[in-house]
Amino acid sequence: MTRAVLFDLDGTLLDSFALITAAFRAACREVLGREPSAHEVLERWGQPLAMRFAALAPDRVESLVGAYSRVYEAAAAALLRPFPGVPALLDRLADAGLRLAVVTSKRRHAALRDLARCGLLDRFHAVVASEDAPAVKPAPDPVRAALSDLRTEAVRSWMVGDAALDIAAGRAAGTRTIGALWGARDR
Repeated sequence: MTRAVLFDLDGTLLDSFALITAAFRAACREVLGREPSAHEVLERWGQPLAMRFAALAPDRVESLVGAYSRVYEAAAAALLRPFPGVPALLDRLADAGLRLAVVTSKRRHAALRDLARCGLLDRFHAVVASEDAPAVKPAPDPVRAALSDLRTEAVRSWMVGDAALDIAAGRAAGTRTIGALWGARDR
Protein backbone atom coordinates (compact mmCIF):
# COMPACT_ATOMS: atom_id res chain seq x y z
CA MET A 1 0.00 0.00 0.00
CA THR A 2 1.42 3.37 -1.02
CA ARG A 3 1.98 5.82 1.83
CA ALA A 4 4.16 8.53 0.27
CA VAL A 5 5.04 10.20 -3.02
CA LEU A 6 8.32 12.07 -3.41
CA PHE A 7 8.74 14.59 -6.22
CA ASP A 8 11.69 16.23 -7.89
CA LEU A 9 11.10 19.99 -8.15
CA ASP A 10 12.35 21.54 -11.40
CA GLY A 11 10.98 19.86 -14.50
CA THR A 12 8.61 17.71 -12.46
CA LEU A 13 6.47 20.05 -10.37
CA LEU A 14 7.69 23.37 -11.76
CA ASP A 15 7.99 24.38 -15.38
CA SER A 16 11.31 26.13 -14.90
CA PHE A 17 13.30 25.13 -17.99
CA ALA A 18 13.15 28.54 -19.71
CA LEU A 19 14.03 30.34 -16.47
CA ILE A 20 16.96 28.07 -15.59
CA THR A 21 18.45 28.13 -19.08
CA ALA A 22 18.08 31.92 -19.38
CA ALA A 23 19.78 32.48 -16.02
CA PHE A 24 22.56 29.98 -16.82
CA ARG A 25 23.27 31.58 -20.19
CA ALA A 26 23.20 35.11 -18.74
CA ALA A 27 25.61 34.15 -15.94
CA CYS A 28 28.08 32.70 -18.45
CA ARG A 29 27.88 35.81 -20.61
CA GLU A 30 28.36 38.12 -17.63
CA VAL A 31 31.13 36.25 -15.82
CA LEU A 32 32.89 34.28 -18.55
CA GLY A 33 32.29 36.70 -21.40
CA ARG A 34 30.89 34.01 -23.67
CA GLU A 35 27.71 32.24 -24.64
CA PRO A 36 27.62 28.63 -23.41
CA SER A 37 26.93 25.93 -25.97
CA ALA A 38 23.64 24.03 -25.84
CA HIS A 39 25.64 21.03 -24.67
CA GLU A 40 27.12 23.02 -21.75
CA VAL A 41 23.69 24.27 -20.72
CA LEU A 42 22.16 20.78 -20.66
CA GLU A 43 25.14 18.53 -19.88
CA ARG A 44 24.79 18.38 -16.10
CA TRP A 45 21.08 19.16 -15.90
CA GLY A 46 19.67 18.29 -12.48
CA GLN A 47 22.94 18.62 -10.61
CA PRO A 48 23.36 21.36 -8.01
CA LEU A 49 24.11 24.72 -9.62
CA ALA A 50 27.60 25.01 -8.12
CA MET A 51 28.54 21.61 -9.59
CA ARG A 52 27.26 22.66 -13.01
CA PHE A 53 29.31 25.84 -12.95
CA ALA A 54 32.39 24.10 -11.53
CA ALA A 55 32.51 21.99 -14.69
CA LEU A 56 32.76 25.19 -16.77
CA ALA A 57 34.99 27.39 -14.62
CA PRO A 58 36.05 25.94 -11.25
CA ASP A 59 37.70 29.22 -10.22
CA ARG A 60 34.60 31.34 -10.97
CA VAL A 61 31.80 29.35 -9.32
CA GLU A 62 30.86 31.97 -6.73
CA SER A 63 30.62 34.73 -9.34
CA LEU A 64 28.63 32.51 -11.70
CA VAL A 65 26.17 31.50 -8.98
CA GLY A 66 25.73 35.15 -7.98
CA ALA A 67 25.04 36.26 -11.54
CA TYR A 68 22.67 33.33 -12.09
CA SER A 69 20.75 34.16 -8.91
CA ARG A 70 20.27 37.80 -9.91
CA VAL A 71 18.84 36.87 -13.33
CA TYR A 72 16.74 34.04 -11.89
CA GLU A 73 15.14 36.33 -9.31
CA ALA A 74 14.48 39.10 -11.82
CA ALA A 75 12.73 36.75 -14.26
CA ALA A 76 11.03 34.26 -11.91
CA ALA A 77 7.70 36.09 -11.67
CA ALA A 78 7.33 35.95 -15.46
CA LEU A 79 8.75 32.50 -16.17
CA LEU A 80 8.26 30.18 -13.17
CA ARG A 81 5.02 28.26 -12.74
CA PRO A 82 3.75 24.82 -11.78
CA PHE A 83 3.05 22.47 -14.66
CA PRO A 84 -0.67 22.36 -15.56
CA GLY A 85 -2.52 19.94 -13.33
CA VAL A 86 0.17 19.75 -10.64
CA PRO A 87 -1.74 21.59 -7.88
CA ALA A 88 -4.84 19.44 -8.47
CA LEU A 89 -2.72 16.26 -8.52
CA LEU A 90 -1.09 17.16 -5.20
CA ASP A 91 -4.49 17.89 -3.68
CA ARG A 92 -5.86 14.52 -4.86
CA LEU A 93 -2.87 12.66 -3.43
CA ALA A 94 -3.21 14.47 -0.10
CA ASP A 95 -6.97 13.79 -0.05
CA ALA A 96 -6.13 10.10 -0.50
CA GLY A 97 -4.05 10.28 2.70
CA LEU A 98 -0.61 10.16 1.08
CA ARG A 99 2.32 12.05 2.55
CA LEU A 100 4.18 14.24 0.05
CA ALA A 101 7.79 15.38 -0.15
CA VAL A 102 10.07 17.28 -2.50
CA VAL A 103 13.57 15.92 -3.18
CA THR A 104 15.63 18.49 -5.08
CA SER A 105 19.22 19.34 -5.93
CA LYS A 106 18.39 23.01 -5.33
CA ARG A 107 19.53 24.79 -2.19
CA ARG A 108 16.91 24.77 0.57
CA HIS A 109 16.21 28.52 0.56
CA ALA A 110 15.69 28.48 -3.23
CA ALA A 111 13.45 25.39 -3.15
CA LEU A 112 11.25 26.82 -0.38
CA ARG A 113 11.08 30.19 -2.12
CA ASP A 114 10.04 28.65 -5.45
CA LEU A 115 7.46 26.34 -3.87
CA ALA A 116 5.96 29.30 -2.00
CA ARG A 117 6.09 31.51 -5.10
CA CYS A 118 4.06 28.90 -7.01
CA GLY A 119 1.58 28.31 -4.16
CA LEU A 120 2.70 24.72 -3.53
CA LEU A 121 4.73 24.86 -0.30
CA ASP A 122 1.89 24.06 2.10
CA ARG A 123 1.13 20.81 0.26
CA PHE A 124 4.37 19.10 1.38
CA HIS A 125 5.24 17.35 4.61
CA ALA A 126 8.98 17.45 3.85
CA VAL A 127 11.42 19.22 1.56
CA VAL A 128 14.90 17.74 1.14
CA ALA A 129 17.39 20.01 -0.62
CA SER A 130 21.02 19.68 -1.66
CA GLU A 131 22.43 20.48 1.76
CA ASP A 132 20.12 18.08 3.62
CA ALA A 133 21.87 14.82 2.72
CA PRO A 134 25.50 13.67 2.51
CA ALA A 135 25.30 13.21 -1.28
CA VAL A 136 22.96 14.52 -3.99
CA LYS A 137 20.96 12.58 -6.55
CA PRO A 138 21.64 10.09 -8.14
CA ALA A 139 22.82 8.90 -4.71
CA PRO A 140 19.94 7.52 -2.63
CA ASP A 141 20.75 9.80 0.34
CA PRO A 142 18.24 12.61 -0.35
CA VAL A 143 15.45 10.12 -1.05
CA ARG A 144 16.27 8.28 2.17
CA ALA A 145 16.27 11.59 4.07
CA ALA A 146 12.78 12.38 2.76
CA LEU A 147 11.54 8.91 3.69
CA SER A 148 12.93 9.40 7.19
CA ASP A 149 11.25 12.82 7.47
CA LEU A 150 7.96 11.25 6.35
CA ARG A 151 8.46 8.26 8.65
CA THR A 152 7.69 5.77 5.91
CA GLU A 153 9.38 2.88 4.17
CA ALA A 154 10.81 2.93 0.65
CA VAL A 155 8.71 -0.04 -0.44
CA ARG A 156 5.56 1.98 0.30
CA SER A 157 6.73 5.03 -1.62
CA TRP A 158 7.14 6.40 -5.12
CA MET A 159 9.81 8.77 -6.44
CA VAL A 160 8.67 10.95 -9.37
CA GLY A 161 11.20 12.83 -11.48
CA ASP A 162 11.99 14.07 -14.96
CA ALA A 163 15.68 13.16 -15.05
CA ALA A 164 17.54 9.87 -15.06
CA LEU A 165 19.24 10.88 -11.80
CA ASP A 166 15.81 11.13 -10.08
CA ILE A 167 14.92 7.62 -11.17
CA ALA A 168 18.36 6.29 -10.20
CA ALA A 169 18.10 7.87 -6.74
CA GLY A 170 14.64 6.43 -6.16
CA ARG A 171 15.66 2.97 -7.29
CA ALA A 172 18.84 3.04 -5.20
CA ALA A 173 16.77 3.99 -2.15
CA GLY A 174 14.30 1.17 -2.84
CA THR A 175 11.25 3.17 -3.92
CA ARG A 176 9.17 2.55 -6.98
CA THR A 177 9.72 5.24 -9.62
CA ILE A 178 7.76 7.26 -12.15
CA GLY A 179 9.33 9.19 -15.02
CA ALA A 180 7.75 12.64 -15.38
CA LEU A 181 7.97 12.80 -19.15
CA TRP A 182 6.11 16.12 -19.30
CA GLY A 183 9.22 17.90 -17.97
CA ALA A 184 12.03 15.92 -19.56
CA ARG A 185 13.81 17.53 -22.49
CA ASP A 186 15.20 14.15 -23.53
CA ARG A 187 12.87 11.21 -23.01
